[in-house]
Amino acid sequence: MVLARNDSIVGLLTLSSIVRGAFQNAHLGYWISHAFQGAGIMTAAVGAAVNIAAVDLGLHRLEAATLVHNTASQRVLEKNGFEAYGMARAYLRIAGQWQDHRMYQRIL
Repeated sequence: MVLARNDSIVGLLTLSSIVRGAFQNAHLGYWISHAFQGAGIMTAAVGAAVNIAAVDLGLHRLEAATLVHNTASQRVLEKNGFEAYGMARAYLRIAGQWQDHRMYQRIL
């Protein structure tokens, strides 16, 4: 899902790594331009993605990960019914360093 304003892309949301069979799971990832943070845009976009995952794709579960210090992203997930379920050490390499992430899930 591309978030755009006028002719500029201001954010992106993806449902990736979709696994069918017994799992019926996907990974939710997103980013939004700093200029648009805090306006509720990503909260609404995540809500739309949850609906697509449940209704259109028939998934059972979504998972997402946030940097430990990214409380704004954690609020977006929590407002959309995601729950924290653990910590993934050295989960992704960001800015040249392997960084810890807080893991979230939502059962659909």
